[in-house]
Amino acid sequence: MNAKELTYYCNFVTVGVLLILVIIYSPTIKIMDTRSHYSEIMVNLNQADTKNSLRELFDKNMNYTELLNWEKERLTYDAGNIARNEDPLKILEYGKGRCGEFTILYVALCLAHGYQTRIVVDVFGDHVWAEVLDGDIWVHVDTEGRINEPYMYELDWNKKIKLVYAFEENKIVDVTWKYNVK
Repeated sequence: MNAKELTYYCNFVTVGVLLILVIIYSPTIKIMDTRSHYSEIMVNLNQADTKNSLRELFDKNMNYTELLNWEKERLTYDAGNIARNEDPLKILEYGKGRCGEFTILYVALCLAHGYQTRIVVDVFGDHVWAEVLDGDIWVHVDTEGRINEPYMYELDWNKKIKLVYAFEENKIVDVTWKYNVK
């Protein structure tokens, strides 16, 4: 093998090794990014000033289904090129969003009304929803208006659920089992 062939071979092997590393570590990086991102969002949503500002919008306590309806009256789903936001007050002011914005605002509204609530993320499926603690049961709430239908993603949307995390302040729980059809 001459020097030119050896250089070509080494470059080919290097690219191959790098590609293998990307394939192996990409899911791990995605998981770590997701965990960090939504943990930070939950810390922000649990700030007293955020809760108080949202609570001031209401003259009475509302249950979590009423809050879902309240939100749906004020936000419009828009899959187009929109400004993405993680601040519930800015989301409300902007008036439109996708599942992420709807879920962030909904979770913030529930927290402001005293409900233990968490953001739930399909890590590899690009969808976000909420869970609200009702008694001792975490109730699935998709902000499109579907409540307690955890299998909707696999049965109705034909999604393959691989990894689902639920984010509370200072806590991350793997809840994949709740969303997989047995």
